[in-house]
Amino acid sequence: MNWLLRIGKVFFITGLLFLVGCDGNNICNMTPNVITQNQSNIYTLTVAVRGLNNGIVRKNIKPYVVVNGEKHEMKKHPDGNNMFVYDYHFNGIGTIPYYFEVVYVGTRNGIPREKIAKSDLFSTAVTDKYIFALNANRGPVGATVNIVGYGLTRADKVRFGGRTLSANWLSSGAIEFVVPSVECDSEYEVYLLTNRKELLAGTFFVDESVLHCSTDFIRLANGESQRLVFMIDHPAQEDGVEVEITTDIPDNIVMPEVHFMPGERTVSVNITGGEDAAKGTLFVRAKGYSSLEIPLEIGDVDAETVSSDFQSAPEESDDVVVL
Repeated sequence: MNWLLRIGKVFFITGLLFLVGCDGNNICNMTPNVITQNQSNIYTLTVAVRGLNNGIVRKNIKPYVVVNGEKHEMKKHPDGNNMFVYDYHFNGIGTIPYYFEVVYVGTRNGIPREKIAKSDLFSTAVTDKYIFALNANRGPVGATVNIVGYGLTRADKVRFGGRTLSANWLSSGAIEFVVPSVECDSEYEVYLLTNRKELLAGTFFVDESVLHCSTDFIRLANGESQRLVFMIDHPAQEDGVEVEITTDIPDNIVMPEVHFMPGERTVSVNITGGEDAAKGTLFVRAKGYSSLEIPLEIGDVDAETVSSDFQSAPEESDDVVVL
């Protein structure tokens, strides 16, 4: 039975680790890392003392919180469960550094002894601005997304994947922004930019948006022009949407650049055929949008093919009667 007693002592000592101040794992800080500022300038620091067993006299446990070198006795939380609280007065915004001490009386061989266990050092930030979450974590380019928080102002901006965007202020609890034209199928970090710091609002995954064209086939005579209309599902954001158009027959067509201005959902351009006949493809690309490949023909390509293979019809014989 000696080995059973030894194992039992090991588990008993493990349960009392916090009482000898080794690592403080059983002195559990229950205070949020960030607390929003209030008009009373009173902030509750909370601790839970766990791992108690029969070797400790529970009624003699006295938790304290040490803030800026000042030691304050904590009171029993109304809900019990070995939780204790202290209301700390703090003016303005900033960081409150603190740690906990637990004074307890344990018995060994029937002899009571007072000991002190200390926790790790913690800190809580009091802020006048706080971010709760994004109201969505994925969507296409052009989608409108809200940042929900506390203390938001009209001067706040948004940083999306390294790009700074203006934001539409809705209230002190929410602002909205438009997902910019970035590469799709990727995740980006979103920050709220204030006059003092950046606050991480979350991450946003950009899905592919759809780029439409008014035609899926282009056929032009030499020198002929045709109007193409490109469309997107959401209004273009504040810096617009740049559309890159290339072709494998660049000497046979003339076409201007395509750019959606802010707020636009459609843009139209003229494409003109060159002097030579040719077949090729128009390749349409824009960041965050589906790509398009539009077949095109310039000039009378079929007629040229037919003329090269043309054979004269046989002469009419005298036996043929024309009615």
